[in-house]
Amino acid sequence: MRDVAEALQSAGRIVMSLHRQPDGDSIGSTLAVAIALRRLGHEVTVASPDPVPRAYDFLPGVDGIVPWPSVSLGAFDLVALADCADEGRVGAPEPLRSYAPRIVQVDHHPTNRRFGDVNFVDPGAAASAEIVHRLLEQLGVTVDRDLALLLYVGLETDTGGFRYASTTPGSLRLAARLLDAGIDPGEVSELVYERQPVEALRLLGTALASLRVRRDLSLAYFVLGEEDFARCGATAQDAETLGIVDYARRLDGIEVAALLRHDGPGEVKLSLRSKGGVDVAELAARLGGGGHVRAAGATIFGSLPEAEQALLGLIAGA
Repeated sequence: MRDVAEALQSAGRIVMSLHRQPDGDSIGSTLAVAIALRRLGHEVTVASPDPVPRAYDFLPGVDGIVPWPSVSLGAFDLVALADCADEGRVGAPEPLRSYAPRIVQVDHHPTNRRFGDVNFVDPGAAASAEIVHRLLEQLGVTVDRDLALLLYVGLETDTGGFRYASTTPGSLRLAARLLDAGIDPGEVSELVYERQPVEALRLLGTALASLRVRRDLSLAYFVLGEEDFARCGATAQDAETLGIVDYARRLDGIEVAALLRHDGPGEVKLSLRSKGGVDVAELAARLGGGGHVRAAGATIFGSLPEAEQALLGLIAGA
């Protein structure tokens, strides 16, 4: 962590990035580091490959996020990343070293590829927000309400509201410290989870109607095609924000849950969840993806029927 802090402190101009289809941990962790570094006198640009979901539009610093194509090549001393397990997940239009000669990252994904010059990866952390909190302490930055809000959203969303097995006593102690900074957990939950557009709920209904159960494989999964999104007027972000795949994990007697959804011409996004008996990060890695033991994902190139067959073969061979 000291090496990460020194790398950040030695850089004048820094570019940071959210990961593709950014979630609460990506947004909260990245913006917390960016705000802290600006307070220390650094010039920081935060880019994103995809729009920030509406659920997080209340977070401090969101309005300053720019799309990657607007970022100038070679204009920075350092690329700094939080919550990005591999360079492809960053979604920059050019290789990261086209923007800066050095890369530093902090992350909690066990499948992190350590592609930076300085890497701090702690798979035992429930969220990258936990690691960022330690980084802010190393940098000597006081965690005020704005920073606490960003870190709390990262921690709360990546632990599923502190329901997931990744939640530790340290996670809850950190949450208590962040609440002491003035965070209202009820207000945060309402802003993140209870402002869904009607199109998103229609998409949820369509997904639930597509449920397929394979008891022989202890698998339940949903399938969403391009026409489903068009009919509902919904977006891929709606599928992510709603956590559709988690509904399949709730089934009794099911070990693995999955969501297959259209993600572009010839591309299918696979989201995997497990109750712990199957390492879905290892399964996702077979398809070039990654994640955690209980939550992972990958991109499958082909049609939805081809992706469905790939999923079934993957689970059968687990």
